Amino acid sequence: MNRVLWGWIIAAGLLLARIGYAALESGETSSPEITVMLLLTGGLLIGLFGITGLLGMLGWVPRLAEKHD
Repeated sequence: MNRVLWGWIIAAGLLLARIGYAALESGETSSPEITVMLLLTGGLLIGLFGITGLLGMLGWVPRLAEKHD
């Protein structure tokens, strides 16, 4: 996957978390609390997945050493 796709994954995760946070902060929400918490945690996990993927693609996350017998 390329950098742009990882960037869009990060942006989508942050957008989901922001929607959940906005619903949490507004006192007049019609959605149940579980939906808000799923938006928050899901968005943050998607953003974390995207950041980890981007760092791994760029070579900033060390890989396990390969064994040569």
